[in-house]
Amino acid sequence: MAASLSEKYLEDNNIQSIGILLDIGKNILKEIGNNRAEDEALLLMSYLLNKSKSEIFLNRTEAIPPEKSKKYIRWLKKRKKGVPIQHITGYQNFMGLEFAVSKNVFIPRLDTEILVEEIIRIIENITEAKCLHLMDLGTGSGIIPISICHYFRNESINIDFYAVDISVDAIKLAKKNARLFNCWNRVNFYHGNLFQPFSEEKYMNYFDGIISNPPYISRKEWKNLSDEVRLFDPPDALLGGENGIDFYHIIVKKSSEFLKPGGFLALEIGNVQKKSVCNIINNSGDFQEEILTFRDYHQNDRVIIAYKKKVRIR
Repeated sequence: MAASLSEKYLEDNNIQSIGILLDIGKNILKEIGNNRAEDEALLLMSYLLNKSKSEIFLNRTEAIPPEKSKKYIRWLKKRKKGVPIQHITGYQNFMGLEFAVSKNVFIPRLDTEILVEEIIRIIENITEAKCLHLMDLGTGSGIIPISICHYFRNESINIDFYAVDISVDAIKLAKKNARLFNCWNRVNFYHGNLFQPFSEEKYMNYFDGIISNPPYISRKEWKNLSDEVRLFDPPDALLGGENGIDFYHIIVKKSSEFLKPGGFLALEIGNVQKKSVCNIINNSGDFQEEILTFRDYHQNDRVIIAYKKKVRIR
């Protein structure tokens, strides 16, 4: 791909001001039809200089050293080729925290913040427990348990998280993030397939809550995904079978064995899967009749929460 006039200008001028680099970066991204060109140029600059967006705007005339300018050029070229910004910078902001990401692990999506926010509300309403045992299935980069533990870091309640993923790369990355946010002593990480690491009897009826954002993309949806998603996210972290609901069948069926009576199951879902997943939960016979559902920022169905039936006292 031939360099554009904007790229040639960048390469021929070693020292640029923040403002000039921003304008050229925006133009480079616009040339490929990026409808978020201005926002992405600014985001890349923010990571490049380790400055907030407001700081960048207040210092637009500030000169940038040649090595920084050249790095910005490299980043823009990668973005032109479709490389996700998260893979370029190595980070993704989630719940106000900058999580490390890697090319072999699913990039966290902001929609998952809805799931985390609802779990935080549940925990805040649990007053009788001094220690909560929670499970996160398919933890990926560890955003769910780490965000929750970080939120309650100064609270008296003790949260003991058990996070599992089938990917060795994901577990390594999640451990890195746990250290980054000083949550390493509150999250236990396990390599394995879903409930596999918890086969011991002591884990039966042990957990106050089970959380999962499983792969839920159907075969049909996979064909229509953007190249940025299909080419750069691990397929195993996305594909959930023919209709995208294979993992929900397994999780719902097994979760009642591990949940305490009255414990919660919190699931992220695809925007067309509400009815199917609710039916799976209802048909299991293990959960209370009332199922809570929540929508994301775009008003798509995104989160389902169900509670295990309590033991009746005769």
